[in-house]
Amino acid sequence: MRILFAVAPLTAHLYPSVPLAWALQSAGHDVRVAGNTGLVGEITAAGLTAVGIGEPASPLAPITDEELDRFSDALGFEPGSDFDRLWRATRYYLVAAYKRYHPDAEGRQEPADNLVEAARSWRPDVVVWDPACPVGAVAARECGAASVRMLWGPDYFGWIRRTLTGRKGDAVSAESDPLAALLAPVFGRFGHDFSDDLLFGDVTVDPIPAQLPGPEGLRRIPMRWVPYTGAGPVPEWLARPPARPRVCLSLGVTGRTVHDGRDERVAAVLEAVADLDVEVVATVNTAQLGPDPSVPDNVRIVDYLPLTQVMPTCSAVVHHGGFGTFFAAAAHRVPQLIVGEDLGSALNSTRYLESRGAGVTLHADGLSAAQVGEQLSRLLTEPSFQEGAAAVHADLTAAPGPGELVPVLERLAARRRDRG
Repeated sequence: MRILFAVAPLTAHLYPSVPLAWALQSAGHDVRVAGNTGLVGEITAAGLTAVGIGEPASPLAPITDEELDRFSDALGFEPGSDFDRLWRATRYYLVAAYKRYHPDAEGRQEPADNLVEAARSWRPDVVVWDPACPVGAVAARECGAASVRMLWGPDYFGWIRRTLTGRKGDAVSAESDPLAALLAPVFGRFGHDFSDDLLFGDVTVDPIPAQLPGPEGLRRIPMRWVPYTGAGPVPEWLARPPARPRVCLSLGVTGRTVHDGRDERVAAVLEAVADLDVEVVATVNTAQLGPDPSVPDNVRIVDYLPLTQVMPTCSAVVHHGGFGTFFAAAAHRVPQLIVGEDLGSALNSTRYLESRGAGVTLHADGLSAAQVGEQLSRLLTEPSFQEGAAAVHADLTAAPGPGELVPVLERLAARRRDRG
């Protein structure tokens, strides 16, 4: 069986799909992963075959406030409500992810065209695609493959669609649905009408624990989130057990491409830990540290380190609320302190974390070293947080592992072949 993975050009979208790709490859299937040129090295470093599909026409497709306001008006959330905060914190990235695959002024979009052509040429039996790479659904249809949507976080995309259709009922159309207005051009470019079948595929592989509910009415296959956070040799210092409780500080790889310059969260954490009896591994770069940073003696600065290497040695982690970091910590029962830039993008993870007693959250605005020190000390000394971390770990491991999904996808592909 041939399986083509299609991911948006971010490691945060590639990494969650790697364990399933490994499982399929280990079962003897031919697996390829399509991504933009910048991801090819990451794909091959994971031991997978890469298909480079070029670069977008621009670093990020332009999106206007008018287009975003169309979504906000259509969704109709009460201003200031949790859903409204979540939407306003994520709307730019969600909508821009779709726009990225629109044809440009000359009717071209290199990644979209190349992905569809790769599928037509190679003829995979299954296309597994990232929701932020919706042209993956087109690629599946163009070659007659089973279409499998794979989540890398909460199903924001299904949530938007279900909210819109719930408000408008069967009357929703491309004219009244801004999501359809965004995607209809790229679907139509290849001769397909906008539909839920294209938007959601045949099934959705969902690695998010059931305790974080998603939109209803979609065919889902639960899968355990198995953390993959990159590859590299284990440093010599990391091979030795820490002499003091070890704390990891990570603000995510993707955040480095979005934020430019000194990150005040880093400064607050470094000041907070200076007087604590801990060893800190801070996976931050020089830009995040800013000019003339004050780095305490108990802090080790590491520009990049796979979290799956350092997390098993940690007693606590401080991070931004991203799901890659969240589940890397959860897999090793590590209590978490989330410092979010706003409580929108991290709203799901923070609510879940606190509901299970596995950690605490702080808002980045006005963050002080005293706040960080107080909450970090609690994580390290109060047994309830370790118990909560164990509960999150149990939630995580309750779902089938990636290897258990292999026969499910085999049957899905066989049914597709039987239908011609």
